[in-house]
Amino acid sequence: MKRLLLSVLIIAVAIASVSCSEKKVEQRKDRSVGGTSEVLFVTQNDDQWNGAMGQAVRDFFEEDQYGLPQPEKNFRVAHINVNALNDMFKKHRNLIIGEIIHDLPNPIIETQTDWQSAPQYAIRIKAKDAETWVKVFDSQKDELKNIFDKNERARFMDFFRPMLNTKVVETLKSVYGISMTVPEGYYVATNKDYCTWLRKEEADKSLGLIIYQLPYKSTDDLSEARLIKVCDSITQKYIPGPSDGSYMTLDKEFVKPVFKVIPDFPAGYAVEMRGQWNTVGDFMGGPYVAYTVVNPEANKLITVYGYIYYPNKAKRDLLRQLETIIWSLKF
Repeated sequence: MKRLLLSVLIIAVAIASVSCSEKKVEQRKDRSVGGTSEVLFVTQNDDQWNGAMGQAVRDFFEEDQYGLPQPEKNFRVAHINVNALNDMFKKHRNLIIGEIIHDLPNPIIETQTDWQSAPQYAIRIKAKDAETWVKVFDSQKDELKNIFDKNERARFMDFFRPMLNTKVVETLKSVYGISMTVPEGYYVATNKDYCTWLRKEEADKSLGLIIYQLPYKSTDDLSEARLIKVCDSITQKYIPGPSDGSYMTLDKEFVKPVFKVIPDFPAGYAVEMRGQWNTVGDFMGGPYVAYTVVNPEANKLITVYGYIYYPNKAKRDLLRQLETIIWSLKF
C-alpha cells in the first residue's frame, strides 16, 4: 500500500496594511453560530453525506459520551451541501468541508481558526476519492475533537465571564492560590481542611464543584488507584447524602472511572477522570468529571471534581458547563 501523503495548507488571514504612523485596529469577529456540541459537515452533494464520508464523520463525532446515564452523543453532526454555504453557515463554530477532486495527486488539508467568526475552527479536506478522504479524516479526527471541545468551552465562557461570582472566586484564591471563573448561582457549602464544596441548587437539579488540596510527594499520587482512593475518602468525609449516614462515592462496578492525561490543561499537566458517582445508603447518582493538577511551586495537588444530579434528563451540556469552569483554573 502506498503511503498516504498529506499536503498541509494553512490559509493565511489577510490583514490590511497601514502606514507606520497609523495604529492597527483589530476587527472584532462576529460571534460564531451553531447549536451546543454541534459540528457542521459541508459536502458537494448528498451522495457524499450518505456515503463513506458522512458515515465516517457521524461514526466518530456521534459516539455516545462516556459516563452519562442516558445515551447522549458527544456531538451532533448537521449537514448541508456546499451550494447552501451562505454567510450564516460560514460562521458555524465547528466546520468541516469535504471536497472530492478526482485529478488531485495528493490530499490537501486547509485549516483556519476564527475564519468568519469567533470562536471557530474550519477545516477543508480535499482528496481524489471518498476512500482517501476518509483516511485523511481519520488521521485528523482526534485533534479535531480536541479543538471543537475547546470551542464549546469558549462559548460557555463567553456567558460565564460577565456573571463572575466574586465572593467564591476570592475564597478559592485565598485558600488555594488559584483563580477560577465561577459564575453566579454557586455558593460555598463547605470550606475546611483544604476541601471546598461549591453547590448550585435548582428545583429539579443539583450541580457541584468539589475542590481539594493534598501534598504532592511523587508521581504515584497521580496513579489511577490513588486518585480513586483519595476522591472516595474526600467525598465520604465531606459530601453527605440526603439520608443519615449516606455519602457520595465513585461507581467502580458498572461505569468504571476512565482516565486521560491532559498535557495542555491551563494550569499545567493534568489527569482527567470521568464516570458516574452514586450514593452509599441512598439512590442518588449521576455523571462527574474531575481534573487533578500539580502545583510544582507549592508541591501540592489540586483536584476539582464536578458532578451533576438531574435524574432522567439530558446532562451532556451541563457537564460541558462544569468542564468550562474547571478549565478556567490557573495558579
